[in-house]
Amino acid sequence: MDFDKTFHALTGHNHFPWQKRLYEKISRGEIPARCDIPTGLGKTSVIALWLIALAGKEPGINIPRRLVYVVNRRTIVDQSTEVVISLRNKLNKARKSNDSPLNEIAAALNDMAAIGSDNDDDLLAVSTLRGELADNLQWRFDPLRPAVVIGTVDMIGSKLLFSGYGDSRRVRPLHPGLLGIDTLIVHDEAHLTPAFSRFLHNVLGFQKKKACISGVPPLKVLELSATCRQADTTSFQIHDADSHDARVKERLFAKKQLYFHEAQNGKEQRQKIVELALNHNAKKSRVVVFVRSPEDATKIHSLLKKKLYEKAEKAWIETNNTKTIPKKTKETLTALCEDSISILTGEIRGHERDILLETPGMLPFTGKAEKNKTAYLISTSAGEVGMDLHADHMVSDLSTLDSMIQRLGRVNRFGQTEARVDVVYEASIKERPRQKTLSLFKKTEEVEGGVDVSPVALTRLLENDAVAEAFSPVPEIVETTDILLDLWAQTSLAEIPARPEVAPWLHGIQDNLPETWMAWRMEVPLLVNSDLTDDDISRWFQKIPISSKETLRKPTYRLKWTGTAEKKWVEKHRDEYVFVITGKGQAQRIKVEDLAEQNNHLNFATIIFPAQLGGLNKNGFFDIKTETPADDVADVLGQRMILERYGSQYRFVTLAKWMEMESQKENEEQGNKTGWFQWVSLKDAIRRMEDTQKKRAVLKLKVREAEEWQDEDELQELWLVLLREARSRAATGHGDIPTIEEHNRAVADTIKTMTEKAGLPNDIGEALLLAARYHDAGKAHDRWQRAAGFEPSAVGFKPLAKPISGGIDWRMLDGYRHELGSLLKAIETDEIMTHPESDLILHLIATHHGWARPHFEDPAFPPEIDEKTRQQVNLGIMTRYIHLQERFGYWQLAWLESLLRRADGIASAQQVAYEEVNDD
Repeated sequence: MDFDKTFHALTGHNHFPWQKRLYEKISRGEIPARCDIPTGLGKTSVIALWLIALAGKEPGINIPRRLVYVVNRRTIVDQSTEVVISLRNKLNKARKSNDSPLNEIAAALNDMAAIGSDNDDDLLAVSTLRGELADNLQWRFDPLRPAVVIGTVDMIGSKLLFSGYGDSRRVRPLHPGLLGIDTLIVHDEAHLTPAFSRFLHNVLGFQKKKACISGVPPLKVLELSATCRQADTTSFQIHDADSHDARVKERLFAKKQLYFHEAQNGKEQRQKIVELALNHNAKKSRVVVFVRSPEDATKIHSLLKKKLYEKAEKAWIETNNTKTIPKKTKETLTALCEDSISILTGEIRGHERDILLETPGMLPFTGKAEKNKTAYLISTSAGEVGMDLHADHMVSDLSTLDSMIQRLGRVNRFGQTEARVDVVYEASIKERPRQKTLSLFKKTEEVEGGVDVSPVALTRLLENDAVAEAFSPVPEIVETTDILLDLWAQTSLAEIPARPEVAPWLHGIQDNLPETWMAWRMEVPLLVNSDLTDDDISRWFQKIPISSKETLRKPTYRLKWTGTAEKKWVEKHRDEYVFVITGKGQAQRIKVEDLAEQNNHLNFATIIFPAQLGGLNKNGFFDIKTETPADDVADVLGQRMILERYGSQYRFVTLAKWMEMESQKENEEQGNKTGWFQWVSLKDAIRRMEDTQKKRAVLKLKVREAEEWQDEDELQELWLVLLREARSRAATGHGDIPTIEEHNRAVADTIKTMTEKAGLPNDIGEALLLAARYHDAGKAHDRWQRAAGFEPSAVGFKPLAKPISGGIDWRMLDGYRHELGSLLKAIETDEIMTHPESDLILHLIATHHGWARPHFEDPAFPPEIDEKTRQQVNLGIMTRYIHLQERFGYWQLAWLESLLRRADGIASAQQVAYEEVNDD
């Protein structure tokens, strides 16, 4: 493979010398533990380097199939996301062209997957934090398919510890297997999150204690940084050959001059920052303003907007020689000023963050628009990393040295201009690291009245022995122990008193933790006012989970419900309900007036407000002064529908349309309206909805019951229905649904392909194959068949493997778990019990929907099983789990479980045109 041509075809750029050296190391399986490359030299090309090396890897070389790119903060768009989308699109295009220099790579990647993709599918599974790729779960569909996941420390770290934020109990053991094995974790700007670095090294340490399964690449970790706390001669770094490259030289010596200004207090500091920013107003430049707190960012945003309007108003008056401005002109001037200023903090909802990317004021900073006028971006640390930001000048407050270096990396990145940097600091600085930062900069040789802060100058500065004192303090780090991992890995148990939240192990002990997420949904009032249980509602939010684009987050301690304004808001909405989704995925109804009493219950939880309640301003910030209903942006993984019955007729509309009709009082008389159908049965209504929408119903919840006093022709009932895309026409009759035998056979065929492509040892491969052949045998039980919508006593009936339209009736199932029924049958099967891996086979069957870690609850057993047998079976389940976890380790055992679970999901998708996306 010609690396030079391939890299250029894939990235659109000629490579830097360091990129080729790193590619050669990765292709030999020698992935370095650390890579220190200055900002602006293309660190995120690591993704392309990994991809080229993976596609061309030689036999016997272990290169992980998945790359997980961990960013410290969620921003509107991180550079890595843009890179991955571009790579994916070029590979998809290359597959269709034999003449493309990337065709060979595309074919190699396609061959790695358990199921080959057709020309309409993506060769590279991609799941990121933004846009249409947010939380799409592609990365976990086929565990052998090359994939890139881009996530935060919280998102990735919690999943690695069997405690994924917002994950249901059922998927908690799935994610650590797929993230912890056959994965390269690239930890971007690792110096910012030392606790997470320590945690990753602890995971590597635990994995090294266990023997790796032959053919399966273990976890690899590559830390990226442009700012080291201390010199590390063992890390991968740029060499002299790099500095001789003209492009590298231009960026390393990019002109940036820093000037200091003193302010007596916070108010004066903000005013000076605005004044200095306005000095660039006539120059058609991009000015980034960095401050440490969201409150300062908001105040500076308002003050700058006010000053810009005053300037515009004065100029208009002088130009038009008048003393008064027409109202329409004022509105136009206001809009122009607002378009010039963007604000970015870590407390903006994901949806508005994505929109911000396309606003006129933001486009110049991302290189997607020309500088027709001066544009301003006010940002907190959210814009310091993970964002391909291009500014001409910078104004900021004083932060720690590591933070200042990150900020300076956003200015004059490619060395094509001369940047001015103004830093306003308080006369009395209390924190030692910021004092030291100021001292270090002021001791640096001044050039033309300012301090040289080019990348090469900063590199020299970092050689100072006192640098460590100027960095942000390292939080108290807590060690990950086997006792804690034992507790976290027991995902079947909803509550273990000794099991702690995982945040301190990901971030260390910090004052700004824990955090709380907020989201807004239209269906909240319908669910609140129904007779549904918390478990029913939890299931709804597991089927259509809260996505990253729906949420904003705030440190929990900053959610103050006791201030004067907050008290008035709470009093006004005291009888309104919200849902609180705990970190473990359990939903609870809570009155607004009771939020202040939740205390620790809001730690790492999500508050779901009714969209109608408002509380979200147009910039995406939580704001109780905003009474306008919030935009509901939830329909990503499914379409929410309302099925409404009125007497002998019914209709179905989208949730949004139904809410609109309700608000306009158009729902009163149905007899003379179109779109109504004759009621036959709920099953018939669901099928018509599926056929009309060309989607499949995966869950229905009755949110309004008929009143006892209503006659048959006056019955009023309401269902909330979740539809999902189907690859073809959804199954609507028994003939479309596979029998249990057919489904088990299909899963076995898929698992056989997986084990062969993964190169697993024969015994392990046979264990997975036998588990697949028996995994759903427990669905033959009459209770499961009836809950799935069938009548097992019918003449000639063969037990089926999937439910009819609308999904399982969980109340009829009454706790029964089919995988436990399968286990009971497997225990009586000689083919399994005489196999050398019988324990593994039984464990895989028992865990293929996330239970048996470490046991099952009593209701999960078939009703005919007596108490003594239940105890014996559960003892065997727990014993096997303990022994196998000791043998394979936490992540390798979870990975083996994930293979069967995903083979089950793949076969389901192929057989009935849909899959339960959240693996329920």
